[in-house]
Amino acid sequence: MGNGNREVISLDVDNFSPTVESGGVVVIDISAEWCGPCQAFTAVFHEAAASTEGVVFGHVDTDTQPELGAAFNVTAIPTVAVMRGGVLIFLHEGSLSAQALNDVIRQAKELDPDQVCASVAGKAAQ
Repeated sequence: MGNGNREVISLDVDNFSPTVESGGVVVIDISAEWCGPCQAFTAVFHEAAASTEGVVFGHVDTDTQPELGAAFNVTAIPTVAVMRGGVLIFLHEGSLSAQALNDVIRQAKELDPDQVCASVAGKAAQ
């Protein structure tokens, strides 16, 4: 499973902004300990983290970090959020298969960050 040094970062209010604003792709698993479907997805998520280079993987526990869950308007868990350059580019409520998760990560990495910024600027101007 990869070289083992890539791990999932536990995100909290203090480290969230510095982590997601680093400019790269950040994939976030928003879930809770008590949630059965979350635990199954977390295993898939950790596997992707171990085998994917150049992407930051983070976890938000909605029980201990309710503010972050609220920031994503999470209404169901697990939720997968993908950010690039501090901008939310993908949000999916529910589990993803390993293949679907890898597809989302691949697409996020291929996105042109300038296009993301332009699209956000365009939406803000509307």
